[in-house]
Amino acid sequence: MPGDMAEIHGESRTLALRQQNFLQKPDDVYAVIWSAGGGFGDPIERDPERVRDDVFEQAAVSKQAAKVIYGVIFKADESVDETRTARLRASIRQKRMAYPGASFDGRKAPELAALEPITENLALYRLDQPGGNRRIKASDRKNMPRLPKDSMRWCCRGCRADLGFMRENYKLACKQHDAPIQSANPNIGDWRRYIDDEPVFRQFFCPGCGRLIENEIARRSDGLLHDIELRTQPPAQKHEFARPLKP
Repeated sequence: MPGDMAEIHGESRTLALRQQNFLQKPDDVYAVIWSAGGGFGDPIERDPERVRDDVFEQAAVSKQAAKVIYGVIFKADESVDETRTARLRASIRQKRMAYPGASFDGRKAPELAALEPITENLALYRLDQPGGNRRIKASDRKNMPRLPKDSMRWCCRGCRADLGFMRENYKLACKQHDAPIQSANPNIGDWRRYIDDEPVFRQFFCPGCGRLIENEIARRSDGLLHDIELRTQPPAQKHEFARPLKP
């Protein structure tokens, strides 16, 4: 009895998504293949020892994926090659910062400014309070403070590189790489079987340090997704009402 699809030989036929009414004979094998969901943060910041466990103990990641996605290289004895791993990860960051996109002018959030995390690698800071003595709660609309216009800005949580005003799409300040959709999931196969417009796997990187800020799946012709849009509350309006006349 085969224990894996790789041990089965014969003609392979790919079915359409949710295909029905196809003939299956006694000698046929019906296999369903899937992938895990996306993780959090930047893959090349994952602990190399955790990646080694993924590859050799959990059999959840291939050695090739460990190198390409996580930037981890192993020795012949299956231990992490720390020197080559560090060198590879540094080269990946340099490659990311060379992608097309906005140029980095060196502007960063002040060191004393408190950062409010929005995602794993994206944060907000207040332009008018470098001391950071007042924080916002971006996840709670009721606690969003009343701030002067354009006082909140995006930044990278790693190197604190400025990524523009809060009212703007932070992706416009990032380096962008449009990769084939299969690079997001090798099981996707030929996209032409399902849709007409070519899909791409977009990645956005910090222009200051090369950290991965966000991913998105889109048609090649689509504009950038404005996935996070925050607005400050306007000042409270005071209303004066005419007093009723005394009888």
